Amino acid sequence: MDRITILKLGGSAITDKARDCTPDIPTIQHAADQLADYRRPLVLIHGGGSYAHPFVTRSGLGGGLRDRSQLRSISETEFYLGQLTRIICASLLLRNRLPVPLHPMSFAILDKGEVKKILLDPIRNSLDAGLIPLLHGDLVFDESRRIGVLSGDRIASLIGSKLGASRVLFGCDVDGVYSANPKSFPNATLIPKVTSENFQPVLSASRSPSTDATGGMGEKVKQALRLAKNGCECYIFNLREKNALRRILEQDGAIGTRFVPWKKSRRSAKQSPQRA
Repeated sequence: MDRITILKLGGSAITDKARDCTPDIPTIQHAADQLADYRRPLVLIHGGGSYAHPFVTRSGLGGGLRDRSQLRSISETEFYLGQLTRIICASLLLRNRLPVPLHPMSFAILDKGEVKKILLDPIRNSLDAGLIPLLHGDLVFDESRRIGVLSGDRIASLIGSKLGASRVLFGCDVDGVYSANPKSFPNATLIPKVTSENFQPVLSASRSPSTDATGGMGEKVKQALRLAKNGCECYIFNLREKNALRRILEQDGAIGTRFVPWKKSRRSAKQSPQRA
């Protein structure tokens, strides 16, 4: 099997975060167009965006389950996340791509906010069958806090490490990582490449305050660095930019911010992923 590519469709790009449960249909369809002819092993993960963050933030579920008044928000979050997943599935099916939804709440367990257990067999079996596993950031049961948030960025990093992915791609609503938040500082400059030499200032620049329930750009940079340290190439790029995803998939020129692997992966391109 060819080595796996993991693509995270950021919630900031595929939804309108200013309005609850509002998809960005053109961005979703454009991403599906660019995946229509891609035939290598692929794992897709989508963020929750306006289908999850408002319910998690308003109810305080990010801090755990404390009383019964929060239970409705758990049900609402899962219901609306399922709606967004179906929209993405429909776009792929219309282009003869075959996704299969997998819900992290069903196969991952946290403890104090950290991943304690995750069952990877459903993902492996989907890939072996020629399907596209489609996951999403999710609420997950936590042994200490009863409930917690497992972000799509963290899932991408975790699966990328466990399955020996060749690349992990984080699609968002900005062109990459900047010297400061480009939405607040128009003069901020794009950082095209992150290496073992310049990662510290990049990490610091990404830690601007965020209202995002899963950490925004700071979380993406953290997870991309974690992968790069272990030999996996990563990109943070603008999913809304015309053909940006296709250019990365085809390795056609520089796009976004590339995280250069710090060391060579131990797996050769011809090896199948080992089972964890």
